[in-house]
Amino acid sequence: GIQCVTPAFEKSSLFHPRTSLPHLENGFNGALMTSHATSEVAVVDMSPSHRHQECETKTWLAATWNIAAVNNNPFEYWVTHNDPAYNKMMVDVQDFIDEPGSRDCPIHEVLTDEMFDELVQHLDRMKCSGLDKLRDTWVSEYRSRKIISGFLKERSIGSKRLISMPDRVTNTIHAADGTVFYRPTAINCYDGNFENKSAWWGLWQKFIFDTQILVHNAKKRPEGYPCLVFQMLEPILKCKYPAITEEEELICIPLQTLCLAIFDAIIIHMLDCVAPQKWQTLRKSLSDALYKGKDRQIIEILSRTYKDAAFVFLQEVAASFVKKVEAGSLCDDFIVFKPAKMDGKRDQNSIIMVKKDLFDLTSARDVTNEILAAVEDWQCSDGDLVAYTIQSKDLCKYLLVSFHGDTNGLATLPVVRAVHAVASSTYSDHALVFGLDANTYREHSATYQGVSHFYDVIASMGMASCWGTPPNPVNPTTCNARTYLQPQLNKAIGQKDKIAKADKNLKDWIVFYQSQLKAEPATKDNTGCGKYVEEMVFPTLDFPSDHAVVASKLCVPVRRNGTT
Repeated sequence: GIQCVTPAFEKSSLFHPRTSLPHLENGFNGALMTSHATSEVAVVDMSPSHRHQECETKTWLAATWNIAAVNNNPFEYWVTHNDPAYNKMMVDVQDFIDEPGSRDCPIHEVLTDEMFDELVQHLDRMKCSGLDKLRDTWVSEYRSRKIISGFLKERSIGSKRLISMPDRVTNTIHAADGTVFYRPTAINCYDGNFENKSAWWGLWQKFIFDTQILVHNAKKRPEGYPCLVFQMLEPILKCKYPAITEEEELICIPLQTLCLAIFDAIIIHMLDCVAPQKWQTLRKSLSDALYKGKDRQIIEILSRTYKDAAFVFLQEVAASFVKKVEAGSLCDDFIVFKPAKMDGKRDQNSIIMVKKDLFDLTSARDVTNEILAAVEDWQCSDGDLVAYTIQSKDLCKYLLVSFHGDTNGLATLPVVRAVHAVASSTYSDHALVFGLDANTYREHSATYQGVSHFYDVIASMGMASCWGTPPNPVNPTTCNARTYLQPQLNKAIGQKDKIAKADKNLKDWIVFYQSQLKAEPATKDNTGCGKYVEEMVFPTLDFPSDHAVVASKLCVPVRRNGTT
């Protein structure tokens, strides 16, 4: 027969003499693998004919990585930075907010009455109603509030979404023609510098009220339709956000605009106080590394450290990243399997990259919809899941799945159950390899999916993972913490607690059937060089994701005649 073992791969160290492999109930034609008594060449008992043929094992590297991190605000999460000025600035911002003292001035000293009058003139030009009420609200509710204790720390403003809602809409806008627009603010990747408050205010007004953008809207016009930034603001409805009053609901669009202006003015004022000569330089270094240079860095890491992987599962992938991979050098070695229906709004997609020289690319088939149809008790968003079948050049069949769960991990088990249902019924002769960001947490609850509970469920399906038996719930693949430079101060973590109180959880998995494959212990990587630094927040300037790369060598049996 033909010996189909790629010379570049080592024989598995997991298959030792006199060690039996489990019965392959769901795959490989029910073959019973047992090791030969004198070597690592196994004997296959093929039911029902019980023909014994020698086979060997090969190891294929699989990697999974959620590549998302900083989306808009380069200051939102603590970053491991090589410039000491970064930590000093972030600590000084924290002190400014925690202990403002005399710096807690009234809002009208930061956003002046003259600036408010200019804002109202623009709102009147936009034909907003309720401007008299807005003037009354400015005088009675906002003008004399303290910038820290009365505004940034005021919980009611957060619960009413008067800052977070307009910030989400206007912070960074991806136009239908591919152009990216940034609101003139400190908390995004705006290209220019603000020479002074007056210069910033002029840029801010021009962006909100005079900048026209080609907006995505397939229902109105597939190629997009022109819209002013101000016209993109969405109403805040009391039925959805009960904290907002009926009077505020009536003027919610101009009130959002005012609160966003106040917020941006306070943040820039604060940064000008604590780091006047440095904050804009630091912002540029962060935005270049974590946002504008992010795709380049990720492609470099994949090309350098994971170029020999047979499978690479990626999550939260932007459509623009897929195009860069398909047009770049990675495409020489990998083929990209992507969802037929990409997520155009959130721009968060799961994809699979497969090593070209190991597989018969003509055999690939998209089976995503078969799995989505089997999902119960959850509605997956476009792009969250992608699944393909493919046959290797040594005639082994694989079912490959990449998935990104919701923040709390509640979508993970419904999707895994659907994968199991389809894999066991329709593709039982395929080896499952499933890379996912499961969003699992140390403790299980009604609102968070726990690591141990997740493992117990997949084990009941005959599945195993790269994390062994049982997995260690305190072996994190994330370590990130929000700073004070973002709209949700209730989620901010101080510099001294950024490790202790960080989001440190085991979220990323490679899953397979224990009757089909074996896995060597997984490795974690938060450096891009195949190494993991414990107790370090990431992303860093060299590693632009807040999830570690998880990789594992999968031991795959191969018969000498080329079949499994």
